[in-house]
Amino acid sequence: MVPASSRTPGRPALSRRALLVGAGAAALVAAGSVAWPAGATSAPGPAALRDLVLASAGRPYTGVAEASGRLGLPELPQLEQATALFTRTTRIRAFHAGPDRWRVDELTPAGERDTYHLGDTETLWDFGSGRLTRVTGSTSLRLPRAADLLPPDLARRILAAAAADPVTALPARRVAGRSAAGLRVTPVDPDTTVAHVDVWADAPTGLPLRVEVAGRADPGRPVLISELTSVDLTAPADDVLTPVLPPGGTAAEVRAVDLTGALRVLGAAAPPARLADRDRRPRYPDLPGVGVYGPGLSGFVLVPLTGRVAAQAVQGASGAGAVPIEVPTGRAVGVSTPLLSVAVRAGGRRGALLVGTVSPDVLARAVTELAGQPR
Repeated sequence: MVPASSRTPGRPALSRRALLVGAGAAALVAAGSVAWPAGATSAPGPAALRDLVLASAGRPYTGVAEASGRLGLPELPQLEQATALFTRTTRIRAFHAGPDRWRVDELTPAGERDTYHLGDTETLWDFGSGRLTRVTGSTSLRLPRAADLLPPDLARRILAAAAADPVTALPARRVAGRSAAGLRVTPVDPDTTVAHVDVWADAPTGLPLRVEVAGRADPGRPVLISELTSVDLTAPADDVLTPVLPPGGTAAEVRAVDLTGALRVLGAAAPPARLADRDRRPRYPDLPGVGVYGPGLSGFVLVPLTGRVAAQAVQGASGAGAVPIEVPTGRAVGVSTPLLSVAVRAGGRRGALLVGTVSPDVLARAVTELAGQPR
């Protein structure tokens, strides 16, 4: 159970100083294979467990999680905070009453950044600036945030994307003081960089407690691990889900910004219907220039860039060891990490960023085709 000594954004439910001191040294909960508790119902099979996980969004819980990534992504202009989530350890506190009522706190060395989600409204609290920001409107594609790395959200997103891939059982293990049933998803597409994804969930509720994602380059060493280190499977109190402006804080209101807005792209051309032998999926019709290609864990995303941002990205990636990609026009480079492949093209007033869990060759073909088309 997570103590809740205070209910305002200025004074969070856990002692902030205690969490920050522990964040750097806290290890993941020891979790070896364990026998299912005596007298308990036997663990569900992998297919049944997958169904339980996918149906667990309404399960309430309160807990603290730690997510560690070693994807080695290059720094990209305007995306530094998002990429940092996958290249370091992130400490997260969660209060989840349901899909439309939750609060997630990202704990940082400087304090914390909290997100409150109540129905159609999101409110952000930044301890460092002392600002409470109400976000109006919504977007179908946004930058990643700490909440996306929580085991329940991460596991459901991956299992939904890999619905056609086979699952096998893993031995139960101890996670956050609970016996958790395990399953492994193994993608069948040879072009994906994902070797397998392992999920351990509380069997009675299906709530995911730990997720490990391994790349093909080194399947024995996960490149992304997210685990609830403590969890209480009861609903949080209503007042902890309500943002309150503390004395001395400031308030603001902003419109929701989608990914293209974050990159300051205006008037982007429609994405091609097909790239690298993959059809574009009708995923984000409201976002000009953005395209999603390929199914599940063997897909990639095309995001338009301004010429300036694209040039900065190509230059920065080149300095970090990116591989040049020969294109008909402009300049392009590719970056390969243990899980994600990245390709960036710059040319004139427009550029493009391609990211996906596919082999570098797939993105090289895609960016070459893209450079040869009128934009």
